[in-house]
Amino acid sequence: MTPDPQAAILCIAGSADPGDVAAHLRNGRSVRTPDETSLMQYDSVKAAIADVSAYLRPRAMSFVKFGLDVGDGSAPDVARRLADNAGPRSLWASAEAAAFVDPEVLEARPSGYRIKL
Repeated sequence: MTPDPQAAILCIAGSADPGDVAAHLRNGRSVRTPDETSLMQYDSVKAAIADVSAYLRPRAMSFVKFGLDVGDGSAPDVARRLADNAGPRSLWASAEAAAFVDPEVLEARPSGYRIKL
């Protein structure tokens, strides 16, 4: 596992309004892309994972999906693709974001890694 110094980008997808979900995520900052996609920006991958886990824990019937990537540039697009491919109540990460996560909580998928929360 690599030390976690990079900014992380979290995309919210699924049946809930991303703005409503973002209002419950406490550790990140809400940002918008030029195409008006709502994202959350975190100081670290671990902070993003902790926020998603805390959000999902009391919401057993949630159909929200999350995608996580690190860095600038294509991170919002990668995070969006991962969120779209994720199953309900799950968080998928790019290979770059997964490098900051304990391998024991990762499950490889064809288009990313599912983080076991």
